Amino acid sequence: MTKVMLAALMLTVGTAASAADTLKVDLNKALEIALSDNPTIKIADKEIERVDYSQQGAWYGLIPTLSATAQYTRNALRSEVNMGGLAIKMSQDNQASLGLSLSLPLIVPGLWYSIQMTDLDMKLALENARSSKITLRNDVKKAFYGIMLAQDSYEALKEGYDLAKQNFEDAKHRFEVGLAAEYDMVSAEVQMRNIVPTLLQAENGVRQSKLMLKVLIGVGAEVEMKIDGKLVDFEAELQTLADTTIPSLENNSNLIQLGIQKRQIEKSLQMQRTQYMPTLVGFGSFSYTGSGNDKEEAGFTGQPTPAGMNWYNPGVALGVQLSWPIFNGLTVINKTKQIKIQGMELEMQREYLANNLGVQAIAAIDNMNKAVEQVESNKENVRLAQKGYDISQKRYETGSGTMLELRNAALALTQSRLSYDQSISDYLSAKSEYEKVVGL
Repeated sequence: MTKVMLAALMLTVGTAASAADTLKVDLNKALEIALSDNPTIKIADKEIERVDYSQQGAWYGLIPTLSATAQYTRNALRSEVNMGGLAIKMSQDNQASLGLSLSLPLIVPGLWYSIQMTDLDMKLALENARSSKITLRNDVKKAFYGIMLAQDSYEALKEGYDLAKQNFEDAKHRFEVGLAAEYDMVSAEVQMRNIVPTLLQAENGVRQSKLMLKVLIGVGAEVEMKIDGKLVDFEAELQTLADTTIPSLENNSNLIQLGIQKRQIEKSLQMQRTQYMPTLVGFGSFSYTGSGNDKEEAGFTGQPTPAGMNWYNPGVALGVQLSWPIFNGLTVINKTKQIKIQGMELEMQREYLANNLGVQAIAAIDNMNKAVEQVESNKENVRLAQKGYDISQKRYETGSGTMLELRNAALALTQSRLSYDQSISDYLSAKSEYEKVVGL
């Protein structure tokens, strides 16, 4: 293989590797990656898993519990009883026991409400996860729109720079052949150079906007990202909503979470009332015990007892236990009052939030409608600015126009394009905020 062929192969491989490292995303792709790789979503999923185990644990409280015990005692110093001059030891050297105990809750109101509380915990965890996804979608959309706005602004400024550069070259040529004054050439060069700082700032804005999106979708900063799409592609989505539209907030995640929390408080009150209710528990036990001495001794009858362990027959017991609290101070009463106050606070918080969200939704609708009007106006303004620039360019070429006129026309064209892109971005951001408020 020749050096030329080897160099060509290395160039091809390097180009392919560079292309493979470039992540090309549109809005749907960015949302898909974010909902699968964003740490916030992963944490919400883990919380659901944790609450699921908690829910299972509450249900397991209804099944019987079985425990085993074993005990051995060595009586190093045994007590004695003196009866008519006869000293009798009251215990034996060794004692051992082995037992099993079974417990089954039959009527335990607190446990039933605890199970219902875990159901609400699961609903709250699921709603928290949905809220995280709604917030993430809103953030990703705004970040994506921000990148497109930065890119489109950069392109508009780049086109403005190209026009200013072309005007400078034309003015320079006309000056060199004696058809224009030096002032025209200098002013054209000043206009061209004035655009450079703004152009560099816009380029930096594109990089920073991409970094923000990478953070949201969980992509490393070293990954090269290419955004597929322009703001003008979303112009077809623009629509005006009626000012009288009253947005429904029944799907708003924050209000739903407050509703679940209110039900949790109601269950907590019911659980507190169970402190006055009786509980019934069934139980059973099996025991196997024995005791013995290290050597023969005289017992109560005066007859010697053999050494070793004297095991007795196993014992079995079954029964039920009823427990009914009669007085436990004022603890339950005070706790109940605290929970009721929490419920009132939550209701006031929910009412305030609903009013606030209603205002946000109406404001988002107003911003959307305003943006639609601005898009239509700015679109027409771009057309007129382009026409004005074409006319001023021909006037300057024919000598009937001035460089100042051409510069102003080029500046107006660039500004109209920037305003057009900004108005589309404003609409998309307002729409995203509206969707977040109504819970879409």
